[in-house]
This record gives sequence, structure tokens and C-alpha cells, in this order.
Amino acid sequence: MAGKLAKASVVLLPIIGILLAASSALALSVGVAPGRMDFNVRPGGTELQTLNIINQSEQASQFQVYVEGGNEGWFKITPAEFTLNAGEVRGVEIAVAPSLFTVPGNHDFDMCILCLPPEAELRIGAGVKVPTHVQVTEFPIMALQWWIASAALLLALIIGIIVGWRIRARYA
Repeated sequence: MAGKLAKASVVLLPIIGILLAASSALALSVGVAPGRMDFNVRPGGTELQTLNIINQSEQASQFQVYVEGGNEGWFKITPAEFTLNAGEVRGVEIAVAPSLFTVPGNHDFDMCILCLPPEAELRIGAGVKVPTHVQVTEFPIMALQWWIASAALLLALIIGIIVGWRIRARYA
């Protein structure tokens, strides 16, 4: 069994190598700026940054932008898929919004940019991964105290109005 596998790999590996070498002649090239993204956001908050995608090839290409590394639901990418002509640049908005119940801490992701030529039969493309760091900060205690004080003030106002109506109804 191992002998058959070795013989098959001797034949298949050069064929795969030739196919990959032929597809790399397409000279796909994708550029990005910045080369690293850093977000600093509190739970329930949102931070927005722009990632510039550059089509450095000599032909129009399709691009896809997505996130790897877990918690992909925190990210909203606009647009996530688009086409760029040769030499064209497009800004992609990356919004990070962890839920209100996210535990503060550091989280690392990869922002993946995939470039596919529209006429490629094998759909082999080039890609870039931009290291992305998200620091979820602690929810500021002063903001929490402000919300509690606001809710208490609103509750006191509502109770005051109700008591005032009852007193007025009693003497009317």
C-alpha cells in the first residue's frame, strides 16, 4: 500500500507543481495599507477604521475581505466583495463592535484580503493577511454610575408625577 502511494506521489507532485507554477504566472498582486490594524474599544462600543486595498496587477480583479480568528461577529466589513481595475485603490470600512457582555482583554485576528482574477479557470488567487489586534477595554465605572443615576432620577420623576396626580384627584 505504501509503495503504491509513493509511486502515485512521484507522478502527482510534479503535475501539481506545474499547475501551480502556471497559475502563478498570472502575476496577481494585492496591496494593503495599513499593514496592521489596532482597535481599542469598550464593550458595547464601536470603532471604525479604513483599510485601503490596492490592485497592483495589470488586470481587473475581484476582491474579498473577511476576518479569521474567532468572534467574526464583532466585525462589519463594507464592502466585503468588490472588483477593482488595474492600479485602482478602494477604501474598505472595518467596524469592530464587541457585545456589551464581552470580557475585557486582548484579541488577535487576521483580516484576510483575497484577490481573484475574473477569468481564472482554477480560481487560484493571491491573498494577504493583515494582523488585527482588538483591545477590549473595561467599561468605565463613571459611565455605569451615570446610567444608574439617570435611571434613578427618571424613576423619581415618574413616581412624583403619579403621586401628584393622586393627590390632585383626591382633592378635586
